[in-house]
Amino acid sequence: MRFFSTLIMGIKYLWRDPVIVTVVVIFPIAIILVLGTALDNMFNPEFGFNFDPPRVAVVTEVNSPLATFVGDDHIQQFLDVEFTDLYDAEKLLTDGYITAAFVDQGLGQPILVLLPALQDPLSMIALTIIDSFQQVGAVVTLSIMQEGNIVDLVGTNIEITSQPLGTRVPRAIDYYAVTMLIMILLYTGLNGMELFHKGMYTDTGVRMQLSPISKSSLVGGLLAASTLTSFFQGMITFAFTAFVYGVYWGDRIPIVLLTLFGMVLFSQALCILLIIIFENRNVVAGITQLLFMITTFVSGGFVPVNLGNLDRIFRFVPNALAHTVVFGSIYGGDEVWMMASLAILFAIAMILVVISFILGRKRFV
Repeated sequence: MRFFSTLIMGIKYLWRDPVIVTVVVIFPIAIILVLGTALDNMFNPEFGFNFDPPRVAVVTEVNSPLATFVGDDHIQQFLDVEFTDLYDAEKLLTDGYITAAFVDQGLGQPILVLLPALQDPLSMIALTIIDSFQQVGAVVTLSIMQEGNIVDLVGTNIEITSQPLGTRVPRAIDYYAVTMLIMILLYTGLNGMELFHKGMYTDTGVRMQLSPISKSSLVGGLLAASTLTSFFQGMITFAFTAFVYGVYWGDRIPIVLLTLFGMVLFSQALCILLIIIFENRNVVAGITQLLFMITTFVSGGFVPVNLGNLDRIFRFVPNALAHTVVFGSIYGGDEVWMMASLAILFAIAMILVVISFILGRKRFV
């Protein structure tokens, strides 16, 4: 019973704080609209920026029809071609050094086109050019590079299209609804920090600790209050973007919501752990401000980025794990890697929860 009393007290406290409500509910709704409107051209393949020729890798025999085609002076005005083998082509594509790879599989066999999982206008240029080669008799298979694996999306003997079959392309507001909501859910960890600071270092907290309540009920009640409140606040933004902004969240909503809950759980446990260690709200706020901005940037939360070999490391930061699951659920992705990312996210969150719970019990009177 004491657990539920603590839970209700914590929820009431957080909802009465106008600063927390503004930062967690109102701010993300505004920033999603601003970024989604201001940067919409970045997600429109028809916007009128000037590009250098897209870099592509070509895997083929010397003097083959494909080699002759891409080696033509007119074609090389539009493509920066590098001849290589399949292994190097896949590595260049994974590392972000090229925008597409054309693989000649032999006479009478389809030409394989490899594209990055997140395509840009340069990919569309490469697709258009290979389409012109297809129109004179070649057969094209369109594939996409996902987490280093080639996934055949279209099949053979089918005309190439500007978008892979069954792929929905996100608008800017769709993209930022996901990335900014995930970033804000990180900042909801400050809810947990505030509650634990109140419970440990204020007069109210001392009275709570001296009351007939077990340490486990006190720590668990505060953690549950901050987690449930933060998740509900995030769901307000989620619903607003869906019904007011028309953001597309796909048809696998339970997976998306589970991922968002994992982010909330992670952020609460992390910030609670930091306030237990440093005992100073300003220090914790400074650490989390810097940390959350960095993780948002390296995971492509502000703008899509390619960090080369570092991407193999940064794919395991919480934002990137959540992006993998949410974007994969909405637009189609590697199912195995999506579920693995979700499992890793919850594993990290639960480890932090256990550590925070144990240290929290030790800190209370």
